[in-house]
Amino acid sequence: MQKFCSTILICIISYLFSGCSPWERKPFYEADISGVLIDTLQLNRYEEVLFNANPFILYEELKPYFEDFYFFLGEGIHEPEGQLSLYDYVTDPFLIEIYLDSKEVWADTEELRNSLYDAFRFYRHHFPCEDIPSIYTYISGIDYNMPVKYDDGHLVLALDTYLGADYHYYDKLAIPRYRSRWMRPELLPVDAMRMMADKHLGSVAPMPETLLEHMVHAGKKQYFLDCMFPRMHDSLKINLTAGQLDWLERHEGLVWTYKLDNELLYSTDHGAITQFTRDAPFTAPFSRESAPRTGVWLGWQIVREYMRRNPDVGLQELIHETDARKILVNARYRPR
Repeated sequence: MQKFCSTILICIISYLFSGCSPWERKPFYEADISGVLIDTLQLNRYEEVLFNANPFILYEELKPYFEDFYFFLGEGIHEPEGQLSLYDYVTDPFLIEIYLDSKEVWADTEELRNSLYDAFRFYRHHFPCEDIPSIYTYISGIDYNMPVKYDDGHLVLALDTYLGADYHYYDKLAIPRYRSRWMRPELLPVDAMRMMADKHLGSVAPMPETLLEHMVHAGKKQYFLDCMFPRMHDSLKINLTAGQLDWLERHEGLVWTYKLDNELLYSTDHGAITQFTRDAPFTAPFSRESAPRTGVWLGWQIVREYMRRNPDVGLQELIHETDARKILVNARYRPR
């Protein structure tokens, strides 16, 4: 008996230290990028150039940067109206204060650069023919509804929307707490790649109409983040607290059954769709202790099951598959 127990103990220890423990097991969506190389990422700090220029001679000060920051300056910098608008911007006391606060939080962008570099290596694996975008940072005036923008190969990051959940201006501007709690520096890379997902989905997929289509569309976006950040905790990829995530995992079957019983999957009612997919403190049809965006969560699990059961389907093929019902059927999704 003692020998048997010793053998079991040895097996457990070997399992834990073999790299195959549940904490170390490679997710099925994690690609091998050991051979994938990309050029060093450069973060073009527009706010540093702009707010360190002499506002009374902006045109002369910015001349060396006309080409580097044409995306922001455009032809307007050569016109009196454009120069006046830029002067008003850089001399605004509110924006100056936000810039100085951002400078403290973002004094070092090396961690951001490294996180984006790793994510774009995964991106290059899945999209070998796509160019890596030019990346810019700027001060937006706390445009929290559009913290990351993408336009024609330019990925633009508003640093002032990632100053930490307790940044005093977020409360003063009455930003809902369920939004501001995620306005943290470490989540900027996730939102950057979420925007890349929007870029690809927006170029090939028709606008979702039914609740199921909205769920699967959101699920594809979440799966895109799985592929870019395979070892990141789910709560950070979907912006849910540990408690909300736990609620979803415990009530996944209940939430799914509710949608089936109420014949909601193929509903096109806008109110019903937003109820299950929008940012909110909770999901209204359930308790105040429930998690928000239950439809997004279910769509994510459906897409994950679909991809797990169809290992020959790549991320690009998933994005181009516009039949949400086909994905649901082939996922054989059966939550408990």
